[in-house]
Amino acid sequence: MAEALLGAVFEKLISLAQNEFATISGIKGKAEKLSHTLELIKAVVEDAEKKEITNKSIKVWLQQLKDAVYVLDDILDECSIESLRLQGLSSLKPKNIKFRYEIGNKLKEIARRFDEIADCKNKFALQEGVRERSTEVAEWRQTSSFIPQPKLYGREDDKKKILEFLLSQARESDFLSIYPIVGLGGMGKTTLAQMVYNDDQVTSNFNIKVWICVSENFSVQRILCSIIESITKAKHECLNLDVTERKVQELLQGKRYLLVLDDVWRKDEEMEFGLTQDKWNKLKCLLSCASKGASILVSTRDMEVAAIMGTCQAHHLCGLSEDECLMLFKQYAFGTVKEEREELVAIGKEIVKKCRGSPLAAQALGGLLHSRNEEKEWLEVMKSGIWNLAGQHSILAVLRLSYFHLTPTIRQCFAFCAMFPKDTKIMKEDLIHLWMANGFISPRENLEVEDVGNMIWNELYQKSFFQDMKLVDYSDVIHFKMHDLVHDLALSIMGQECMVLGNTNMTDLSTSTHHVSFDSGMDVLSLHKSALKKVESLRTFYQLKVSNSVSGCIPIHCSTLRVLRTSSFNLSPLKNLIHLRYLELFKLEIETLPDSIYSLRKLEILKLNDLNKLVCLPKGLTCLQDLRHLVIKGCDSLSCMFPNIGKLSRLRTLSKYIVSSEIGHSLAELHDLKLRGNLCIEGLENVGSLSEAQEANLMGKRDIQELDLLWDQEENTKPYATNPELVLNALQPHSNLKNLKIGYYAGLQFPTWMEMLTNLVSLDLFGCKMCVRLPSLGKLPYLRRIKISEMNDVQYMDDDESDDGVEVKAFPSLEELSLSGCSKLERLLKVERGENFPCLSYLGITDCPKLELPSCCIPSLKRLRLFDYTNELLSSLSGFNGLTSLWLSRGDVDLTSFPVGTLTCLQTLWIRGSKVLKELPNEIFKSLNNLEHLEIVNCRKLESLPEQGWEGLRSLRTLQIWDCGELKSLPDGVRHLTSLQLLGIGSCPALAERCKEGTGEDWDKIAHVPEVQILI
Repeated sequence: MAEALLGAVFEKLISLAQNEFATISGIKGKAEKLSHTLELIKAVVEDAEKKEITNKSIKVWLQQLKDAVYVLDDILDECSIESLRLQGLSSLKPKNIKFRYEIGNKLKEIARRFDEIADCKNKFALQEGVRERSTEVAEWRQTSSFIPQPKLYGREDDKKKILEFLLSQARESDFLSIYPIVGLGGMGKTTLAQMVYNDDQVTSNFNIKVWICVSENFSVQRILCSIIESITKAKHECLNLDVTERKVQELLQGKRYLLVLDDVWRKDEEMEFGLTQDKWNKLKCLLSCASKGASILVSTRDMEVAAIMGTCQAHHLCGLSEDECLMLFKQYAFGTVKEEREELVAIGKEIVKKCRGSPLAAQALGGLLHSRNEEKEWLEVMKSGIWNLAGQHSILAVLRLSYFHLTPTIRQCFAFCAMFPKDTKIMKEDLIHLWMANGFISPRENLEVEDVGNMIWNELYQKSFFQDMKLVDYSDVIHFKMHDLVHDLALSIMGQECMVLGNTNMTDLSTSTHHVSFDSGMDVLSLHKSALKKVESLRTFYQLKVSNSVSGCIPIHCSTLRVLRTSSFNLSPLKNLIHLRYLELFKLEIETLPDSIYSLRKLEILKLNDLNKLVCLPKGLTCLQDLRHLVIKGCDSLSCMFPNIGKLSRLRTLSKYIVSSEIGHSLAELHDLKLRGNLCIEGLENVGSLSEAQEANLMGKRDIQELDLLWDQEENTKPYATNPELVLNALQPHSNLKNLKIGYYAGLQFPTWMEMLTNLVSLDLFGCKMCVRLPSLGKLPYLRRIKISEMNDVQYMDDDESDDGVEVKAFPSLEELSLSGCSKLERLLKVERGENFPCLSYLGITDCPKLELPSCCIPSLKRLRLFDYTNELLSSLSGFNGLTSLWLSRGDVDLTSFPVGTLTCLQTLWIRGSKVLKELPNEIFKSLNNLEHLEIVNCRKLESLPEQGWEGLRSLRTLQIWDCGELKSLPDGVRHLTSLQLLGIGSCPALAERCKEGTGEDWDKIAHVPEVQILI
């Protein structure tokens, strides 16, 4: 952390010393002297960061250094801001003379602090420069094939999967098979490999077995020597590489061997001797002399290692369940002799929650408590932070290995994540923006700062610091989480630098606190009146959740802020936040932004989320020349942008742009902007000419991933200044586009360029009521989702009738299809040929009365939603026997056409909102042997349930009956629902009365159900 922070500020200081502004302001000499002092300190920081783990004095010294660096960075930023302000102005004005005096004093004071810090460093015998990294594996990290634990828990399924690969798939392969196991440190990768290695089936299948602990030094020669020594059981002198290579090939020739390469690390800036593609290619070539079925098992923390070495998909090792963790914990805490006292086991269950599935953590905490017999000793462990419990070679020590093999910049980016509470879903883009705002990352040659942030995020994800990555709704938007133990690691690194505040720790802030996040439930007003007075250089003030009311003004102590996210503060003091880079406002009741925003000349990221009353943006926002990201979401009242947005040459994200006929608001403003991410263009009815649409230059914006093109809903029937078909045709995006949304377009047909969007993943067309034909989309290779709504004149989703003699699957990647309000839609495809929709898993149909489903079944279809359906549509479901979920809603039919006996895979059935349904067909449950969930809701005329078929519902676990007021009783067949775990009855007065516990006439029918919920 300190190394990256100091390095960045040192570069700024050198730049200032060389700048004309330093000479004019009379601070050049002070800056040069200070840079010399920093250079002396910088030389020993890397060594100090290694030693701070075991030396508290060094840890304190490093914290003092970081605190001083933050203050110096604030001073340098003031100089930068003043330098921009002075361009073309006289430095002799009183205001400028005052600044020179004040900045000189600040530099003098901070130089004194650094002199003291530099003097202190001599006490610690710190080494200068980068220390040589040992190529030997530390003894505590060495592994072998021996299984040290008396009993193993929770890895049988993982072991079974690997054995299946080794004994079946790999056994039949003519090529060397490499199976990577990837996971966080302490997750049990080595133990799993040991289990596989020692399995009797493996021993009998392979002629030779070899185990090698590789660690950071991926030396081909050392690995080859280890193979020779393992097979020959004799010491091999690795003097001649050629002799060694020939000896290995001689030993392995024609043999089916299993080689385990445990704990492999990849070469990077911090790992000089790690794995490279060249090293692996050479080793793999030497090892490919064996017989059919030879295999290598690799364990690593790094997904990139798995990508380099693996010949199959990596096996990602997840955590143990809580019960499995508890068994492992008890094995070490109690052993075979110690009594499992009930009160200690109860505390142990809470302690195990700290482990979050980590076998190493369960083992270490159990071992820690083995010699402790008092309840208060166990409670102490339960209440302690896990980093205070770990031994030198345990839990966090294992995780720190991964941390110290990151570059200083990546370490800083990772540690900052401590500002999010545990189990938070973190948005990748937000995190990269926060890194940018805090100055953790900067652009490189040919790489913009956002791309650098993306590379760092990928590195942290590949090395398992981040997990549970999810793509949001077919977009490139990613959210993820951190494992609790990894979060603990970040907390242990940051200490009081990062604080997640609650009402309990509001007074814990210190001089060293630089990043604060807080919940809306706390008293923010009292926070900034008291606790923040101690803080010297606060950088991040981040409100996590929405507050119900504005809680006062932005704290006066926050003038050094780089990041502000809030829904709680009055914005009038914004003018004081001159250092601010990131401003996010959400859920505030404001109609416009204050003019004080013009003072934020360093602002790079402005996010406006869910400001429902926001009508317009300040007209002079183009003065914010550093602005890179303008994100506007959920601001539905916004009707006017600011003019001349094209002058913001650094702008990379513009999530919303509103076209108007006023000067400076045309599409031409977008021409030179190098936009990326998502872009929503509204007000296309105001486009004045075809040339204006062409000037938008969407074809030239290759990094736009998501594009919304919207006309005004109210203008749909009015004449336009420019023909909508010409406008849309001119707005052709780059073929890299992945998501396209077109709304309220008044053309008769869509442009042909839509058929050329070969990377398109999602398409949403709505309110295009004049359109009579959709583009031919069936051949787009990556199209996974289509939503079509309110298009009254379209007859076919795809009317392509061409036949070139080559059988092509229509919509080869489509997974989700939603159709709504298409009154004339007759069929999905005008011509059905071959296999269509091979990947379709979800189909939703609402108010499409003429639609007929395909005559051939769609075997991949699992989920089907029908709203406002007809009996004809219902009867056509008989061919969809792979369905697992079926929603039937608002269908004014009696369900007599329900496909009885065919939906054998159905697991969930919802029947909702019928105005005519009086009874369910007697045989509706026939063959529904796999049904697990049944809901009948808002069928107000329903009088009875079937008497027959209940005995076949052997898998039914939940039955919900709500708002069916005419239903008077349950049939006797309910007694047969032996698997039923939950019965819910609500807003059914007569039925609720009959099902009262003990007294109701139907109670004996449901008394066997574990949980009965009845709401009147």
